[in-house]
Amino acid sequence: MESAGAPSATRSPSGGVRETRRLETRARLLDAALGEISRRGVAAADVSTIVAEAGVARGTFYFHFPTKEHVLVEVERVEETRIISELGATTGDLVSVLSELVHHVLSAESRLGEAVFRDMLGLHFSSTRPVEDEFARHPVGQYLVGVISRAQEVGQVNSDVHASELATFFLTGLFALLATGAHDATQLSRYVTTIVKGMEKR
Repeated sequence: MESAGAPSATRSPSGGVRETRRLETRARLLDAALGEISRRGVAAADVSTIVAEAGVARGTFYFHFPTKEHVLVEVERVEETRIISELGATTGDLVSVLSELVHHVLSAESRLGEAVFRDMLGLHFSSTRPVEDEFARHPVGQYLVGVISRAQEVGQVNSDVHASELATFFLTGLFALLATGAHDATQLSRYVTTIVKGMEKR
């Protein structure tokens, strides 16, 4: 039996071309969807407008993105991967590291635009969020778990609470603040220091 990763002897030479076309179509749809969401918001975004702009049939959209919300989930994962890449091996105390993370999350708004950024964050509190989307699949979530775990190892953070729960608590609060338009540097700085104080070992 052939392993999943092994090349197939019967695979069509056109397989690579088909995959390239599939990815190109997906990229066109993603760009068109982001444009429509930016103009109208995810709730009012019109799939007919998206597919017309991308030059594909309506069914093609649903093949790639089962719902409009799946577009935002994919964009979020791309942005999170970018953020982790930009953060690199950021070091320092927990307040400094989390403050740097907040700065990079905010930078995503300038790339995506206010409407897409707001809807992307708001999706975390929506009943329409795709159910298969899990915290463990988020690069920023995984990064934050690692940061908090290391702080627990050196005794800075209470180890009685699991790092993933603390990470979820921090990100949920941050996304709620940003989704409501809270971009004040002083307020966000206060949020970070307050959360860290709550995490600290007593």
